[in-house]
Amino acid sequence: MARAIWLPVLALALGLWLGMGLEAHRQLTALALEEAEALAEAAAKLSNPEALSRLGVRLTARPREAAPLWGERASGAEVTPRGIWVWAAQPRAGGSLEVARVYPFLLPSPLLPLGLALLAWLWAWRRCEGEVRRALGAPLNEARERLADLTAAFASLEEGVAVLKGQEVVLLNPKGLALLGLPPGALPPLPLRRVWPALADHREEGEAHLPLPTGRPGRVRLQELGNRRIAVFQEQAELFRLAEELTQSRRHLELLRAQAHEFQNLLHVLGGLLELGRAEEALHLVQGELAAEKELESLLRGVEVPLVAALLLGKVRRARERGLGFRLEGRLPARFAPMGESLASILGHLLENALEAAQSEVGLRFLEREGLRVEVLDDGPGLPPGKEAPFLPGASGRGAGRGYGLALARAQARALGGEVGYHRREGWTVFWLSLPEPSSWRTTHG
Repeated sequence: MARAIWLPVLALALGLWLGMGLEAHRQLTALALEEAEALAEAAAKLSNPEALSRLGVRLTARPREAAPLWGERASGAEVTPRGIWVWAAQPRAGGSLEVARVYPFLLPSPLLPLGLALLAWLWAWRRCEGEVRRALGAPLNEARERLADLTAAFASLEEGVAVLKGQEVVLLNPKGLALLGLPPGALPPLPLRRVWPALADHREEGEAHLPLPTGRPGRVRLQELGNRRIAVFQEQAELFRLAEELTQSRRHLELLRAQAHEFQNLLHVLGGLLELGRAEEALHLVQGELAAEKELESLLRGVEVPLVAALLLGKVRRARERGLGFRLEGRLPARFAPMGESLASILGHLLENALEAAQSEVGLRFLEREGLRVEVLDDGPGLPPGKEAPFLPGASGRGAGRGYGLALARAQARALGGEVGYHRREGWTVFWLSLPEPSSWRTTHG
């Protein structure tokens, strides 16, 4: 800030110095004219004015300026490279009497303007430091560091943040610029109605679902602080992804706990059988577990997408833990591996819902019909009427914080050019997934 103050202070000092110089030369010119006029008047009274030639007096028939009329006087001043030239003339027989003198330029001392500028700089510095301390509660250097820390933290937020004052956006972080479709160089303040018309018409505090200017659905949280409003916003798809990650993490943790508990129970049973001397029964138990693993391996043999196979392995174990049967039909060819991550995520949501709703059995069927069609079946009671209700965000009867899986599954399927739906068929609830061939998906989204 000191460097920022120095420039106007130096400009002030230079201006004062120039002003003093101009005023000094104005005074010098006025005194010089009075002196030249007095000298001309005195020389006119002499019988031989040329005796004062050393003082710039001369008689001439060809004056530098037009000869004054009888009874008049003339004088003037000019700025020349040698200095300030002043002259005075009076009429005389045969010509005129002239007095011409040159005075050198006068440069005033710069000490006074520099001293005044220094005092102005000290006053401005102390005033700025006091204002910064009152505004931020810290000295200038510390406030600068704190402001840099806050700016870095503000820029690193994964959510868009906009500070609104009236109908203007006065502050935006980089994520907010990207979500609103603004170029990185856009600098606030910006008109809110031009930047985000939907938010300009929204007045209520709290959370709301508003379309972003890019056309994508978004969620915004509004809070009023003094004369400003703070808007924190994010795309719904990103929120769904985060919710899906949290849900999958919780389910994987539950699965690991269930497997650890199952393995611990198996070890306890084997240990008890061996202590009782029933080695044959212990061997039969181990063979049964090996046979179940082979059956599981055979069941998943037709699934040629590794991510989906790993998902189904966990879901089959979860079905066994819940005492449910798991039926798998058809095969998933390896050509669908490019969309394996999205396919595993979609099937994860559909299978988890089926496992929670099923009474005795869950089914999974792969059908190749102009792309891929997958059906997830359960023998539960089914869903209440309403085609779109289960696919709305937060639509769940299992408590708060649930109901995002099917919404995210549909959003992911549509991003791949497919669709997700459901229907009832012969006592089964069937959720189906339809996806195009991977080649058309790459052409559309590549």
